[in-house]
Amino acid sequence: MRSGNDRAETAMRVVHDATAIAFDQWLFLLFPLAAVALTLWLWKTSKRRLYWKLAAGLAVFLALLMVALPIADHNRVQARALSGDVTTVEGPISGHKRWTERRWVGSSRGAGVGSYDRYDTTTYEYFYVGQTPFTFIAGAYPSQASFTNAVDPPVEIKDGMWAKASYFIDDWYDSERRITRLELGPPRPGAPGGMMLAAAPAGPPKVDGLPPDFAAFWIAFADAIAKEDQATVKALTQFPFQFGGHDLGADEFDSLWMSIFSVMQRPCLASARPAKEENRFTVFCGPYGYYFGKTATGWKLVEFGADGEDM
Repeated sequence: MRSGNDRAETAMRVVHDATAIAFDQWLFLLFPLAAVALTLWLWKTSKRRLYWKLAAGLAVFLALLMVALPIADHNRVQARALSGDVTTVEGPISGHKRWTERRWVGSSRGAGVGSYDRYDTTTYEYFYVGQTPFTFIAGAYPSQASFTNAVDPPVEIKDGMWAKASYFIDDWYDSERRITRLELGPPRPGAPGGMMLAAAPAGPPKVDGLPPDFAAFWIAFADAIAKEDQATVKALTQFPFQFGGHDLGADEFDSLWMSIFSVMQRPCLASARPAKEENRFTVFCGPYGYYFGKTATGWKLVEFGADGEDM
């Protein structure tokens, strides 16, 4: 007779396995082939060599971007999975969120045709498996070898579900955790909980001894963090904001919210007391440092840093 644990194991289903995924993005090969055809046509018909040379450069670029890079990404992810050079974690799903952002990217106008606005849509998802966070953009990687839940309809992920995930830290993509195998199952009664976080901040933000103008800023900032008020946090952040070696604009705030304001960091930020550091204030949450400076429009979050050794 099988035990409850044995039945729970058999109830797990594999929703992604990099070792079983064949590369199937050959349709993208049509784009560089079309550029090659254009190059040959211009080479035979154009009187200016510049034209066919530009077309040849476009063909090479498209071949690298749409064929070579996806193949290389697929092979390296699959190789990590096959070699077993991955980390495996198991536990309940918690902190799950999935949403789609629609962003205006400009307007198009045509002769005799009315103008229309163009938009990009990006779907974000994150969750914890036990104590380990996973964050990704659906379909963001060159290949489909790692899990980004880009299928239609997406894999249903809910808080409380039991999960087993294998992943590796990808140096190609800002040390993101790329899932090579994911198994999901029903909740397990009596199993250990998920992420070790307080349901609410430990207390109100500490402002004793802070200058009045910064104290007012800090109360607003900490309150916005506690309430997950992204609009206010964004307004209290100075842009462009350097993160991951890039200067992010205000329209890229979503990337910051998912990373430096993650669910693991919010309880600390919402209840911390900033420390004075020359002409600015600092808050440390674990290895992460948040730096606040006075700008022409008042106090703002101006910098973020991480101690690699502490991490």
